Amino acid sequence: MKIIITIIISFLSLFVQANDPIKERKQLLDQIFEILETNIANPAWLEEDAYVKFKNTLYSEKVLHLSEEKFIALFKQQRHTLPFSHFDLRFPQGAPGGEADSDQTNTAEKQEVLTWKAIDEHTAYLDVNTFVTDAAPMIKAVQEIGIDRYENLIIDLRGNGGGSLDAPVVLGQFLTDKPMDAGVYLTRKWFEREGRQATHEDIAKMPFLQDMTYQGIGKMFAEEAAFRMVLPGHNRPIFKGKVYVLIDGATGSACEPLVDLFKKEKIGTLVGEKTFGGMLSGKTFPLNEKIKVFLPIADFQTATGERIDKVGVSPDIRVLADDALDYVLENLIK
Repeated sequence: MKIIITIIISFLSLFVQANDPIKERKQLLDQIFEILETNIANPAWLEEDAYVKFKNTLYSEKVLHLSEEKFIALFKQQRHTLPFSHFDLRFPQGAPGGEADSDQTNTAEKQEVLTWKAIDEHTAYLDVNTFVTDAAPMIKAVQEIGIDRYENLIIDLRGNGGGSLDAPVVLGQFLTDKPMDAGVYLTRKWFEREGRQATHEDIAKMPFLQDMTYQGIGKMFAEEAAFRMVLPGHNRPIFKGKVYVLIDGATGSACEPLVDLFKKEKIGTLVGEKTFGGMLSGKTFPLNEKIKVFLPIADFQTATGERIDKVGVSPDIRVLADDALDYVLENLIK
């Protein structure tokens, strides 16, 4: 009889352990942090106090006991305290914490990629909601706007969380025929070898990205420790009027090197609020059939050596983002 009772107790103990949500939460966190710490661009970020505090918070008893929905909400809130951006958990569309709910995620499914209209006979307004698409919509828009039909072009990047580089390249080359030195990407291989940010001397020696598509960039990440992205000069016609770019705190990622260049090269006047400060290169890693981990696999520096991540790009003219369009129309366009 004692043997039977012992067997039953042992079986129940195993059953409870197999269905222990606290144990499952810890195992999930172990997997998440293993993927992050193995693949993150700069391992030095993991030694910063903000990262240690973030990790300890997630492993705390209070967080381990949260419901799945509350845990996801807390994770998405707390990740903004990290010393780097581009870290997130991705879920199937419509699931709690799913991509439709994720910040800095503007998708073509949510709204049109871009639209443009003539405000009047002198001014065109190009509203770019997202760069999460190929270049085709941007090519079509700039062709329709033309190089000399309008004296002014207002480009609205408020709320644009970035995406791929294809469309920004088209937009940049529509506005200038000069080479555009768009900065450098530093992979984990760079930081493991050099253990520091790139200097001006380093940047001058880096190989150039030739294929600026998503596939081309992926190939460079696989083959090079670091590389430069320089948009070559060209002899095609460019827009001849004045350019005004609207930005806000949700203007992020692939938008930010573009607006930084517009500002430095005086291609356009930035109006609104400082950008998000989320400029790294991220990649998605599968965790299980339900969850994917999105994390930064490359750091970014401008051609002059500055970092944009967690810093942002300041406007030339600072006004409330909601008032930026009216400000341009009432004060800058004569």
